[in-house]
Parts: sequence; C-alpha cells; structure tokens
Amino acid sequence: MGGKTLILLVALLAAVSPLSRADGPGRIYTKPADSDTGLILGKITGAVLTHAIAVERDRSRVYLAVLDAAGLGFRFPNLPVGRFDLVLVTRDGQVIEGLSLGENAKLPDDRAKHLEAGVAKADSFFNRRVMHRTGIDGEVALVFVERIRDGQILRGSGEKLDACLRRLEIIELHEADDEWQMVHTRHLYREEAPRGAGLPFLTHRQLPALGNLRIADTPRDLGSIDLTKH
Repeated sequence: MGGKTLILLVALLAAVSPLSRADGPGRIYTKPADSDTGLILGKITGAVLTHAIAVERDRSRVYLAVLDAAGLGFRFPNLPVGRFDLVLVTRDGQVIEGLSLGENAKLPDDRAKHLEAGVAKADSFFNRRVMHRTGIDGEVALVFVERIRDGQILRGSGEKLDACLRRLEIIELHEADDEWQMVHTRHLYREEAPRGAGLPFLTHRQLPALGNLRIADTPRDLGSIDLTKH
C-alpha cells in the first residue's frame, strides 16, 4: 500500500471511528473495593448534579459518586486512603473542579500556542476542544480539557450514532524544543449529548474547596456546597 493511500485510509478511519461499548464511560471509573472504608459525601445548592467524580491525586484511579434521586447530594463510598480532587458536572451545563494541576502560570504567547497545538494533536477524533485550566511546572503541563465530537460517529455495528460526544480529561504534556508532547491522559467523563451544530462547552469554574481532600477511615462530610452562578 502506497504512502498516500495509507494516509488517506487513516484520515477516513479517524472521521468515522467506530464507537464500541469498550469506549464508553464504564471503562473510565474505578470499581470501589469492599475492603476500602473511606467516604466523601456532601450536598449542593444552586444547581442539580448529573455527575460527581473523585480523582486520586496521582490520577491513577477515578471514582463516580452515587447521587441522590434529586441530584442534590453525592456519596463516594469505599474509597482508599489518600488524597482526592472532585469534579462536579451539573444539569445546567457547568463543570466545577478542584483539580490539583499545579501553578496557574501564564505562558508567553509562543509557548501557549505550541501547547494548544500539542493538546489538539493528542486526539483528532474530537473536532472541538477547550482548555479549561492549565498548570505549569517548568517543562511539564497538566491541562484540564473538554473535547466535543459533533461529526459523524459510527457504532461498532456500523450504525450511526445520533448524538454528539463530550469528554473531560487531564492531559500531561512535556515540552521538548518548541513542541509539547502528550505523555499521559486520564479520562474523567465521556457522555453523549443531543446532536446539533454548535453544542456549547460546559461553563467552567475552579473551586479550591473541592481539592486536596485527605481521606482516611473516617467519613469526610463536605456539608453544603453553593454552586449558584455568580
């Protein structure tokens, strides 16, 4: 197969990448172990939750909360001892997070442009993206990214998916010369959204109170968290 033909085939596959069950959100989250006894719980006001996500400090494990029927309370049972950051997604299109990404440093324009190019290159299946927040430590960047795919999507069966896809992830990139290269990504959320042009990105807010939560054997009750838009 010639080089041009191979490039064309790769591009075609990227445009209609089949979506199988293995790609779904069920693979993102860690199954709690019965032997772990840590617990985070809390209630919110000013919004209704669709997801509450706990991210272990080293991003190796991610847990999905149990929500109450009204979407106003969340529980993370059977967590291991450690430190966690929370990400909350609401029904009115907000994402509120306390992720430990490092210093929110502003890069010079040229480095920032190269970093954005590295984030774009890391996954071309999703055709739209926004970098909600970036932490910089020397030549290492941690970026909280939202991606949207609103082009044609095929299931593993060949059936068209009549929906858009939205994904949240933390990407670790390292700088080499004038390029930022992804070395690791941790998906936090991947859900279908109603199909239509111009699907809006989530409204982002950083809330430090949701970060650096130390969990041991006793419950960690966060009380009431106000998510009212200001």
